[in-house]
Amino acid sequence: MNMLRRWCALMWLWMTWGMVAIAQQQPTRTNEYVPIKELPPQEQLAAAPLLIGAYAFVLVVLSLYVFSVARRLTNVQREIDRLDTTIKHGGRA
Repeated sequence: MNMLRRWCALMWLWMTWGMVAIAQQQPTRTNEYVPIKELPPQEQLAAAPLLIGAYAFVLVVLSLYVFSVARRLTNVQREIDRLDTTIKHGGRA
């Protein structure tokens, strides 16, 4: 278990350092104003892929959470049913 915690901490540090390095990269700047109509198409909607990726990530995480909660509720319901039948038959839980 201790090795798993170390591995998770190492992966977390590695990912955060990678994100910091990416965030620190500065785009090339121009010294003059460039109207949006003169920009290439890939630079006009630069935020769209990031937005779609963020929504997809949230949707996947939310789906996994709902699945996890549903599975745990099924286990709890099964345990309640088992205890109910044990009590009805006069046995001890």
